[in-house]
Amino acid sequence: MGTLNKYIFRQVAVSAFFTVALFVFVLVVGNVMKEVMGDLAAGRMGMDVFIYIVALLVPSVIPYALPMGMLTGILLVFGRMSAQNEITAMKAGGRSIFAMAAPVFFLAICASIFSVGINFYYAPVADHTYKTLLRNLIRNNPLQFIQPGRFIKDFPGYVIYANDAKGDELIGCRIWELDKQGRAKVSIQAEIGMLSYNDAEDQILLTLKRNGSAEISRGDDPEDLRKTLPVLRFEESTIKLPLNKIIGSLDNKKRKLSLMTFGELMDARDTWHRLPPDKITPEIAARDRMEVQLQIQKGFAMAFSIFSMVVFAVPLGIKVSRTETFANLAIALALAMAYYMATVVISWFEKYPALRPDILIWLPNIVFQVAGVILIWRASKN
Repeated sequence: MGTLNKYIFRQVAVSAFFTVALFVFVLVVGNVMKEVMGDLAAGRMGMDVFIYIVALLVPSVIPYALPMGMLTGILLVFGRMSAQNEITAMKAGGRSIFAMAAPVFFLAICASIFSVGINFYYAPVADHTYKTLLRNLIRNNPLQFIQPGRFIKDFPGYVIYANDAKGDELIGCRIWELDKQGRAKVSIQAEIGMLSYNDAEDQILLTLKRNGSAEISRGDDPEDLRKTLPVLRFEESTIKLPLNKIIGSLDNKKRKLSLMTFGELMDARDTWHRLPPDKITPEIAARDRMEVQLQIQKGFAMAFSIFSMVVFAVPLGIKVSRTETFANLAIALALAMAYYMATVVISWFEKYPALRPDILIWLPNIVFQVAGVILIWRASKN
């Protein structure tokens, strides 16, 4: 590698490193605020566990941070070089745009290969470890999951509230069971609530005791609990709250495809189904197999989107000739969002195996690479 190539490689590598780190930080903070900040603030976990969970969240955001960071780093470096006429000087010295971009392409290929490892191993393993840790926290102390004075909406279909807590008991419990539109269809209350964990069924059991009552709303107006059927009285009742509704299943046969490693995805092509075995038809089996294949191809396509975006970013950085960081960040975000939106749209075809969405998922990469090569060729001619 010549001196000039080393200079370009070093400039892009340093710039990309800091921009990738910036995007990783932003995405991790967003996930932390969504996933665990409330648990830390409510005292459900210690600072050591919190830091460990933050570390486990990093691999899941790297596949998104790498393309945006590489894009931004290249736009910054080539935009600055173009604005300061360094590109013009290199072309006058007989170097083509392809030759100048060679070290950048090499860096992009290395980043893509690294992203493949993240997508198919480290991210799924880290997510599995995170969910196992969270499940163990709830198993060891179910009471810490429901904090008095707060409306708990973590369990789909329920809203839970308790006035106070004394020892292992919740005082003044109220539970609202919701319909599919999120409206209260059943209102339950009791003086005492006891939380326990059922390991066999992987459920939190909320046992309501003492002066319990339940009001069931009429179907014509679920939001108006005044229009209810007669109040039901009870001295003890148990509500089952499945953990897999909020954490996700750790069973390989029920786990989300996005949380499987490459080996697990390959094994799941003929065994993974959303429905019970007795409801599987040949059409459903073909659709499920296509969904697994799409997930595999999406993992590879997302990883090599780094190279595709870099091919497009090099001539764009030369043409835009900007040195402003925020402008380049905006351009990188716009390009990345365009790519991800195209990927999402193609993913909608997973229910139609005949359209081969597992092949179509590579279309955004092809478009970016073709457009990038054309722009580089034009920049070389000018």
